[in-house]
Amino acid sequence: MLKDKIVRFDTVVTAFVHHWPKWLKTPMLVVTNAGQPAVMTAIAVAAGMIAWHNDDKVTTLAYAIGLAAMGANSILKHYVHRTRPDTLYVSNMYFKSSSFPSGHSFSATVVCGLLLATTTPLSTAAVVALAIVALAVGISRVYVGAHFPTDVIAGWVLGGATVWLIAVGLGL
Repeated sequence: MLKDKIVRFDTVVTAFVHHWPKWLKTPMLVVTNAGQPAVMTAIAVAAGMIAWHNDDKVTTLAYAIGLAAMGANSILKHYVHRTRPDTLYVSNMYFKSSSFPSGHSFSATVVCGLLLATTTPLSTAAVVALAIVALAVGISRVYVGAHFPTDVIAGWVLGGATVWLIAVGLGL
């Protein structure tokens, strides 16, 4: 059924990613650490404070809603309660939480998406760089063994939907 297809997808994609070169381990750890929800929260708070300082109420509200959504993602993880992969990385995690959806992927997508939605003008290079950051954070989570690919995809999709709802709702 669907659960079997998800397990098969996760198994195939995880095996593929885990066969990537070993020299990627350090860069992937850097990316995964930079993508921590606490880091993304700090970036969102800073961007919101800059908007507040510039008396940009809509952008300030966008970041406040984004921060609330990141908190809601943590609540969702608690209720879905999907077990993380059985990896050395997970066994050494200081902060234990459920796997679905990926908080790193969700937070990076929300923060990068809000930066895209609230910053004008943006160069093509900036747009590409922010997209690469959100994608790299998610991929790094599978590479280091913290998540299944479907956790990451769910984080990207939910994060993208959150940004879209904020942008449409606030007219960004």
